[in-house]
Order: sequence, then C-alpha cells, then structure tokens
Amino acid sequence: MKILKSLKIAVLSVFMALMVFLAGCEKNLLDLTPHQSVSDEEFLKTLSDFKAAIIGVYDQLSIPDWYGRYMLLVPDVMGEDVKQNAQANRAKEWAEYNGSTTTTHRIDREFWAEIYEGIHMVNRIINADFEPSDAVRDEYNQILGEAYAIRGLAYFDLVRLFAQHYTFTPDASHPGVPIVLEFDINQKPARNTVKEVYDQIISDFQKGISLMTIDPPNAGRMSKEAAQALLSRVYLYKEDWAKAEELATAVINSGKYTLVSRDQYLNMFFPGLSSEAIFEMVYTVADNPGSNHLGGMYKSTGYGDYLPSNDLISMIDDNDIRKGLFIVDPELPGGKWGNLRVNKYPSSGAEIATDNLPVIRLSEVYLIRAEARAHLGNEAGAIEDLMTIRRRAWPDAPDVTATGQDLLEEIYKERRIELCFEGHRIFDITRQKKDLVRVDCTAPVCTVPYPNDLFILPIPFEEVNVNPNITQNPGY
Repeated sequence: MKILKSLKIAVLSVFMALMVFLAGCEKNLLDLTPHQSVSDEEFLKTLSDFKAAIIGVYDQLSIPDWYGRYMLLVPDVMGEDVKQNAQANRAKEWAEYNGSTTTTHRIDREFWAEIYEGIHMVNRIINADFEPSDAVRDEYNQILGEAYAIRGLAYFDLVRLFAQHYTFTPDASHPGVPIVLEFDINQKPARNTVKEVYDQIISDFQKGISLMTIDPPNAGRMSKEAAQALLSRVYLYKEDWAKAEELATAVINSGKYTLVSRDQYLNMFFPGLSSEAIFEMVYTVADNPGSNHLGGMYKSTGYGDYLPSNDLISMIDDNDIRKGLFIVDPELPGGKWGNLRVNKYPSSGAEIATDNLPVIRLSEVYLIRAEARAHLGNEAGAIEDLMTIRRRAWPDAPDVTATGQDLLEEIYKERRIELCFEGHRIFDITRQKKDLVRVDCTAPVCTVPYPNDLFILPIPFEEVNVNPNITQNPGY
C-alpha cells in the first residue's frame, strides 16, 4: 500500500526548503512555507482531496529518514544489542557517541526536517476549513482521526530523539521540542517543555481515538486500536502505569489481533501484515527503498553496517525460535566481528527490501502491560503477560517466579529479545536510568554513564542559527 513519492509531490507538493542549505543559505527548518504547494483554497475541498492528503502522510512516514530506516536503526545502534561492522558508515557517529551538529551524515537534520514536514502535512488536514456532508462524515472523521494520531506519534518521535526522557527531571520541565500546530511564516517557536510536549501527544492521540470508527483495510493504516497501543507506550514512558495498563488491555481485549504462531514467527515482517501487526510500514516490489531499507543496514546484500552483539545472542535459549533471527555469514572475518548477521528482515532477490517495518505490534502491547502491572503490584498478571510472549517463542521456558525488581528485569530482558532491531533499545535504557554497557563492543565507546547529554541528538545548527528562541542541547 506504500505510495510512490511522485504521488506525494503531485498531490501535496508540501516541501520544507531543506535543499537551500546545499546552496549555502541557512533557513529555519521550521519555516514550512509551501513555496511549491497547492493552496488550501484550491485543495482539501472534497473528501477525495483528504484521501489523497492522508496517503501522502503515510508516504512521508515510510521514508528512510523516518520509519523506513533511521527511526528503527539509530535507537538500536546507540544501544548494546548491535555492534559495528568494520566498514560501518551510516549512523556511525551516533553509534560511537561522537555525533555533532557538523557530522557528515546529518541524521539529526533529516529527522528534524522530515518529521516536522510530516507534522505540517497533518496540520493542513486538521486545520482545513471543510464541513463534510452526513454521507461522508464518518470517512472524513476517520481521516481526521488518523491525522491527529500521526501528529501525536510524530511529536513522540521528536521528543524521544531530541529531549531527555520524561522523568529526567521530577516535573518534566526540561526542554522538549517546539509544538507547531498551524502555519505561520513569521513564527520562530521556542522549545516547549517535555511535559508540554507529552500533553500535546496525549491530547492528539485521544482526539484521534475519539474520531476513528472505521477499521482500515490493514495495519498499514492508523486505526483506533493502533492509536490506543501507541498511547499505552506513551504512558509507559511517562510512568503513568495505570493508564498504560488500561489502554494495553483495551487493545488486547479488542479481539482484532492475535500473536502469530511459533512457526510463523520468523516470517512476521516478510511478507508482513501478520495477525499481530497493529501498525507497520508496508513496502512492495514496485515501491521500496532498496538498500536504504532498514534490512539493508544488516544484510550482506545491503550496506551490512551492523551486526548482532554476542551479548544479545547469548540471552536467547537455543530452543527459542528467536535464535533463528541470526544467520551465519561465511564471509565475515570472525574474531570480534563473529560470523552472524541479523535476519529479522529476510527479503531477498527480486523481493529485497519489501519486509514491512513495525511501528507497534501485539507482542509489545503485552510487554507494556506486563511492565505496567509489575509497577502496579499485579505481579501475577505481569508474569502471565511475560510468559505469553516468552512461551510463544520457547514453549518449554521455565516458570518465572521473580518478584519486585527481579521481575522487572525479566520483563526488560524479554523486551530486549522480542523487540530487538525494532528501534527501542536506547529509550529503554534511558527511561530506566541505566548506564549503557556494551559487553561485546567494536566501537570506540563501550560505556556511556547515565545521565548523559549524548543520549539525545543535537538540535540542527541550521535551526539554532536562524531562530533566536531555540536553545541547543547541552554537550553539542
């Protein structure tokens, strides 16, 4: 269902003027003037216009500089479950904790520009002056709800990448990211606090949930349950355990998703749209990012920049189906590099780079509920959720009898295994307020103590230089 870039250009033509940097001219990355766009006076006047506009938003989400690669890669290379191959290049600076505002591969700038472009696109949908007829009201509300939920997701991604985690300060008063809800060419927004950003995220998800009443054709589109699942993740990061548990339970009890079987596990993302997919990026043979796909970062047939760490592999029992996520590559030199590659995204040949990429799936929702329940004192319920995931992959897994912090450590371990290479690791480390310790390390930096300025990315210098109200993150 992924839409060709040309459609986004033809239909929306909403561009951030990022390329002016290459001409030596600095420009505010939040100056979202749609210089080549069709004005809203001419566009967004029929339901068909809104249908085309929301398709363009999904196309934006799926690009390599957002969910097509870096949103899932960077948080993992900053952790300890992957290690650099000898020729690692893409995201290398962030894996080595020596990134800067002048880094060659400007992932900070791409994240900032592309996610704010996505926000601008959904803002146009949300703010459009349109009154639907009764005949199309439900369809329009569904699109509007999707737009609100995607804006909530976009701000959640920004605040995770560019700001310290929610409990970094007792009242979450530390700097977040600018909240921009409508276009103003003269606007030079300051950074809102992390609390303010989370409040906006929660509000957007709640609004989206209230509007969506139509089940989408598949998990490639946002749904009410997808918004509930993502909001449960937001509440988990916020440490609002009760609301995280409540929303996770709503998704699980919806009956719309079931865990894939053990036999199906290794093919969950290829071809994708499995029974446990709640929201994922969909790629086809006709329209895929090639080597720039996330799988290309791990495959020998792609860039092959990153390898699985022995630390992670050793955590997985030989009878656990998830051991099959790693395959032998005889061309690897062995030694500190080992001989295994990640094969979670196994597409190859004519279908290479067509693995769907997860945003959220049912197994994560079970683990969200397990963690929330453990904090709420419902340890029996937490163990039940934990074992649901563990025994799906490892039927003979021994009973978990741990309590207190030991039980939480079991849940965190299960998150590492179940959600590996899906873009969670550095966020799980920092929200637990733990040091990063790489046991199997091929990078110049093997330990990063918590707290640390370098657990987050810098605000792009182009933004700081032209917007006097933007402050840079410490350490950059």
